[in-house]
Amino acid sequence: MRVAIRQHLIDTIPAIEERCFEPHAAEADTPKPYLVIRQGTESEDTAWTGFRRIIEVWPYVSRTSFTEVDALADQIINQLDKQLLATETGEIFTCQYLGTTGSDDVDHEWDLITRGLRFAVLALQPANIQETVVEYNWLTALSEWTRQELGSDWDIYTQMWPLGYRRPCVLWRLSQIGVRSKTRGAFEVEKKVVGHVLGSTPNEEVAGVLRLVEGIGRDVKLPLNAERRIYMTASDVKGDYQADGLTRGQISLTLSRMTARPSEEAPLMQRVSNEGGWKV
Repeated sequence: MRVAIRQHLIDTIPAIEERCFEPHAAEADTPKPYLVIRQGTESEDTAWTGFRRIIEVWPYVSRTSFTEVDALADQIINQLDKQLLATETGEIFTCQYLGTTGSDDVDHEWDLITRGLRFAVLALQPANIQETVVEYNWLTALSEWTRQELGSDWDIYTQMWPLGYRRPCVLWRLSQIGVRSKTRGAFEVEKKVVGHVLGSTPNEEVAGVLRLVEGIGRDVKLPLNAERRIYMTASDVKGDYQADGLTRGQISLTLSRMTARPSEEAPLMQRVSNEGGWKV
């Protein structure tokens, strides 16, 4: 992944003139500007995003003005933040900008100024692993409703981010499931669902969240099987524009449906007889 990030920065930022190094490679007389990539910790993240690795990118420029660092930092963020990249082996991953590592830094000995930029690298799904995802009919029905609500320009996914997902898109996943008894003959199934909305632009992302939350609130009953007139009821619909769309999700709701309890068939009585009498 670090190799793929390095090559992507070399290909997209002409100002560094292919000078993108590992920490041990740069020296005091290395021409400026240049970038240094440092790899941090790696940990399991979520079932729908894979694992997380921290990568730091440090832009180094001559000790003149930090506006040059600002300009180079902006280019790095634009080229990495929320971008899909691929390794030579075909593994797809995306980078998320987390902020700086601290304050601006001045190296008087090497006559440099710099600022560390932190990125979370999320590995979605290795290309050589073929995993069968369980089909959830409630999520399938919700996906069909979403496609009609947002239009064909949006891709809709369920349960986990697929290899090479495309923006704009929505991911619906189940987070909890519960059952409540209502009567002797019926019970209610409740499924809590989380929605992840990724737009091609921030405005498109916010608009997508708004349309889905308002649409679910408007319809309330969503078709589970339109031909058989079977519906699921949506409740507790909430949208959080500030939540991270890739890892946390901006929409939460509860889907519920009444279900009849199965009845057991008993054998019919063929004959009733009684022997005996009354005694006084």
